[in-house]
Amino acid sequence: MNGQPLSRALSGFLFAAVMASGFTVDGMAVAQSVQPAPASTVADVRQMGADARKDIEAYTTAGGAAGGADHRAIKWAAAMWQVHDAAPNSEAGALAALDAIRLLVRAELWDRAHGRVESLGADDPAWVRVASAVYEEAVARKSFDYAVTTLTRIAAATKTPTIKSAALLVIGRVHRRQGDLPAATRVFQEARAAAPGTPQAEEADGLVYEVAHLSVGLPAPAISGKPRNARRAITLESFRGKPVVLVFWAST
Repeated sequence: MNGQPLSRALSGFLFAAVMASGFTVDGMAVAQSVQPAPASTVADVRQMGADARKDIEAYTTAGGAAGGADHRAIKWAAAMWQVHDAAPNSEAGALAALDAIRLLVRAELWDRAHGRVESLGADDPAWVRVASAVYEEAVARKSFDYAVTTLTRIAAATKTPTIKSAALLVIGRVHRRQGDLPAATRVFQEARAAAPGTPQAEEADGLVYEVAHLSVGLPAPAISGKPRNARRAITLESFRGKPVVLVFWAST
């Protein structure tokens, strides 16, 4: 393969397989004889994503416009969707679906993104990831009706606890963003109860705490610590009435 990594070769093969034919559906190139995409790993999909972003950057640098009918995101999204369709219940398939929708959203190809979203079944594992892309579009457009309507439908229809929780998390974020903190808290609690012991429940628990204790206008939580050059601990309360700058950092 002339020394190129296997993942890059697979990325190119998947993309070429979709673009090999001139046949189109709704403006998206597909193979005339649909062939199963080769087995792909998460690493392969991530490489496809990196290649797609590089190609799209070249397109925009050359003057390509968002929302254009010739936008490179259309081609890459079609290639990624073949990976999803080949293994819809795999982690690689879920990641491919997320990347495809996210590329379309960031290219402002809203209708195409919605078409992909609507094609996902309520129990498709991709929803755990895709819910965030639906929220990303809502924030970009400053319009949340589609996100709330779609994710409310999915939360009601799915039989998969983590999907229900992921959908509710985004609905809760919308309420929080719109300033309805009681509604946000209620939905976050529903998300936590929907899938106990999962990362989604843990995230919901953190968001409930944030709304209750870290929302704008609330008193800062009690913070104490021992400075490096002091014998006694200091508290945030001891600085009441004085300007305070807190810098949070961590190392791994």
